[in-house]
Order: sequence, then structure tokens, then C-alpha cells
Amino acid sequence: MTPLSRKTVVLLIAVLALAAFFRLWQLPTIPPGLYPDEAANGNNAVEALHTGDFGVFYPENNGREAFFINVQALSIAVFGPDPWALRLVSALVGILTVAAVFFLGRELFRPAVGVPERRWFGIPEHDWIGLAAAFFVATSFWHINFSRIGFRAILVPLLSALGMALLLRSLRTGSIIAAALAGFVLGLGLHTYIAFRFMPFIAAVPAIWALWLWWRGRKAQPCVPCVLALVAFAALIAVAPLILYFAGHPADFTGRGHQVSIFSAERPLQEFVKSNILTLGMLHIWGDCNPRHNFACRPELDPIVGAFFLFGAYFAVRSLWKKPGIQKLPAALLIWWFLVMMLPATLTREGLPHALRAIGMIVPTMLLAAWGFIGLLVAGGTKLDALARRTGISSRFRARLRRLNVELALLALIVVLWVPLVAYRTYFIRFPNAVPTQGAFAADLWNAGKFLDKLPPDIEKFVLVNLSGDPIRGIPAPAQTVMFATNSFEEGPRAERNIHYVTRLEDIRPQNPDNMLILPLNGLEPGIAGRIRERFGHLVGKAPADFSIFIPPSLAAEWYE
Repeated sequence: MTPLSRKTVVLLIAVLALAAFFRLWQLPTIPPGLYPDEAANGNNAVEALHTGDFGVFYPENNGREAFFINVQALSIAVFGPDPWALRLVSALVGILTVAAVFFLGRELFRPAVGVPERRWFGIPEHDWIGLAAAFFVATSFWHINFSRIGFRAILVPLLSALGMALLLRSLRTGSIIAAALAGFVLGLGLHTYIAFRFMPFIAAVPAIWALWLWWRGRKAQPCVPCVLALVAFAALIAVAPLILYFAGHPADFTGRGHQVSIFSAERPLQEFVKSNILTLGMLHIWGDCNPRHNFACRPELDPIVGAFFLFGAYFAVRSLWKKPGIQKLPAALLIWWFLVMMLPATLTREGLPHALRAIGMIVPTMLLAAWGFIGLLVAGGTKLDALARRTGISSRFRARLRRLNVELALLALIVVLWVPLVAYRTYFIRFPNAVPTQGAFAADLWNAGKFLDKLPPDIEKFVLVNLSGDPIRGIPAPAQTVMFATNSFEEGPRAERNIHYVTRLEDIRPQNPDNMLILPLNGLEPGIAGRIRERFGHLVGKAPADFSIFIPPSLAAEWYE
């Protein structure tokens, strides 16, 4: 591998530092609360630590590949069962993704053998594209947000970018290590999120490209079939445990996919067209409106980055019609990657546009934006230099051209400053202070759980789960947040803490009515307070924070008077 120049290393470190800031700053408090899906991961992780049974797949909560949850278990073992410990894994994955995107951009846009390498300020053009792509990922609200939530989907951009970079390198150099790592990383990616199952179709593009060049004799070395055989073998080893699991549990393979699939609609083709329009539109017009996935339905791309993406897409499409050559690969790969990774969202019809299902689009989108950004700067600078070298122009006009070159550099600097400032304001100022954000991350459930966790074990605590959700071991999913806060997911710790989860008031049977507590997860349910008082007339309602409890007068007097 061509060594990085000192300037490239300095800039890469700066971009990684920026990425680390956006993903680690105020992580214990932003986002607030703990969404039940995150808590379900945490509960499985805590249970795995207690039992030593680290699974390959966790079938509860619509089924989840286990790799991310098992890594979260390591974080909990080190830092304890806190929301930020779950989210720290996502943050670190997000930072590593920025580095992986740089190396992918560097490898993908590397000039062909014998083609002169263009440099600016001592840095090769392909390094500039890698740096720009890494910068856009580092400052993308889309990626920042999911880098701070404990969802396994955040692994998709990392492993797809890293696996592709290693695959391209192995096909270029014939490196056995790169080929084995490429296969292992791509196979490991199948242990992450259902969207990664589309990645083999994307990896097929450079594989077929390299095979074609090798077959035509344009590239006798390395032995491309040998490299691809090693990649496939390593991938098979990595994914083998999951294949064996699905062989024994075929129903878990599809998970919730059949529930939201366009093929379950009356007009699948119409739904597919609609979902494609919405998914494409989310980049520039109307983004995901789920306040957990996005802020205020904003487009997923900053307007400046969005403009660069359009230019990059134009450059990519234009290059496909150029004279045949190896440099068509970046265009073909990125366009295909972008379109294929739309499918996890466009093949569904629920919650569109859906930034989480489309998370695999981040890598090709930012690489295209980087291509547009650097391509515009290069085109502008090249034209100005060509004009300045012309004979017969006045010295005054030549000076004006030089000034335009400086202004072009200043414009690039403004972009570098403006994009992260907008991202900071949106994520750290507007997003956490928005009312929908609190509810989106179940802040009330987390606060209620921490309240219960501080109570003595002799008090009988009845959690009335009057919120809907898929049942997890018989209890609707919203209870997962309270379970993680109180370490009461497993039966043993639950009994030790004297916590009981019920879905009906009729199931509440206290041993000592004067030393009990009822916590309805939805204290705003119409008539719930009256129904509780009708059945337990001695209880009084209190609101310690953004939740309600019902306790005997003796406890009310002790706690509130």
C-alpha cells in the first residue's frame, strides 16, 4: 500500500477527532432516556453476561443478529448497565466508519497503473476524495444520530465500507491477508442487520469487473479467481454459525420483514414506486419524520452536501459513457451500491421514508458527494490554471485569475467550517430540546425505572404495562426500558427487587396492600387513575417526575410530606 503523506495523516486525524467529538460529546445525556429496542439489546447483553450464553441470534423482539449485542455486553461488563454504555459501542463504530470510508475512497479512486497521479498541496487526488467522504460522514446528522443510539444497524456502514476497501485492495494487489480479511469482514456483516444481506450483490461488481479484466488478459496478475475463492471461503467461515442457526430456525430468517413488505400490499408495484420516490426524496426534500431517526423531517443531507451529491452523481453517470477503462469502476460501483442499498427501505411500505432501513446508503452517498466536491474544485482550479498559462493575456487579468483560485480555496474552507457548525446546532442544540425527542427515546419510562430502582426491596412494585408492543417473554416490549433500569429482566433479579410486571389490573395481588406501589407505564391512559382507585381505594396518585405512581397514604406521607 502506498504510504500516506504526512499532510494526509494530519488531515485524517483532524477528521477523526471531529467524528469523535460528534459521537462522544455529551453521550451520557444526549439522546435522553432509553428506547425499548435499545433496552431489549441491553437486557439480552446483561443476561448473556450472567449466564455465559452468548448467542448467535436473539429471536425476541422480531429477531436480532447477536454480534452487536454481544459487543454491547463487553461494554456493560466494563462500564456497567447504563444507556451510555450501550450507545458507546455505536459511537466507537461510528468513528471507525469514518476511517473506513477514507480508506475505501482512497482505494476506489486510486489511478490506474501508468496514469499520472494528480496532487494538490502535496496530497494525491484519491486521498482528497477519501478525506472529503470521511468528513461528510463525520459531520452527517444521519450518521451522527445513529452513532449515538444502541441499534445494531450502525455496523452496516462500517463493515460494508471496510469489507469493500479490503476487497478492492485484494483484487488490485493479490494480497492473501487482504482477501482473507475482506471475506471475513463481509461475512461478519451478515451478523449485523438485515440490510447487509444485499451487500453480496454489491461486492459482485468489483469481483465481476476484475474477473473480466483478468479473462481478457488485461491483468494477468494477480490470479483473480484465486483471490475471489479465498474471499468466498473466509466469508463462509464467518457466516457459518448464522447459517447453521437459520437452518434450524428458518422462521427467524425473515424476522419482521413479511409484516412490512410491499409484497403483502394489494398493489406491490404501486407501493414500490411510491417507496422509491419517498426514499430518493428524503435526501433533499423531506426526510424521515420519526423523531428518533431524524430531526423535524429534515432532508438527510445538508443542502451543501446534497448539492455536491448531485454533482457527484452527474460525474458518475457521465463517466460511464466515457472511453472504456478501469476508471469506470468507481462510477459503476457507487451507482449500483446506492441503488441496491435503497432496497431495504423501498421493499417496505411502513414508516417511509425510513432513514434506519436506508442506513446502507450512507457510504455510497457520501462518496458521491465527495466526488462532486473534489471534482468541482479540481475542474475549477484546472480551468483557471489553464487560462492563466495562456499567452497574450494581460498581467492584470492573470492576477485576477490567481485571485479567483484563492477565492475557490476560501469557498472550500467555508464548506469545511459551515457543515460541522450546522450539524452541531442541529444535533446538540435543537434536537435534544425538542419535545418529540423525549418521547421518542422513552425518557419517561427510563425515569420511572430509575425511580423504582432506588426503592427498598420490601416494597411490592407492580409495573402495569398498559402500552402496546410485541411481547418479549410475555410482556409487551415497552417494559424493556424499566427492566434494564432496574435489572429485572431475569426472573431471579426481578424477585430479589420485588418487581412484578402485569398487563391487567386484575393480576395485581399484593401481599401487603399498605406496602405496595403501582406504576402504570402509560399514566395518561384515559380512565386509568379511576380504575386503579376503584380497585385499590386506599392508594393515592403522585407524579414524582414525568410519570405517575399510586401508593398507600403511609408511603405518600413518608415520601412527600
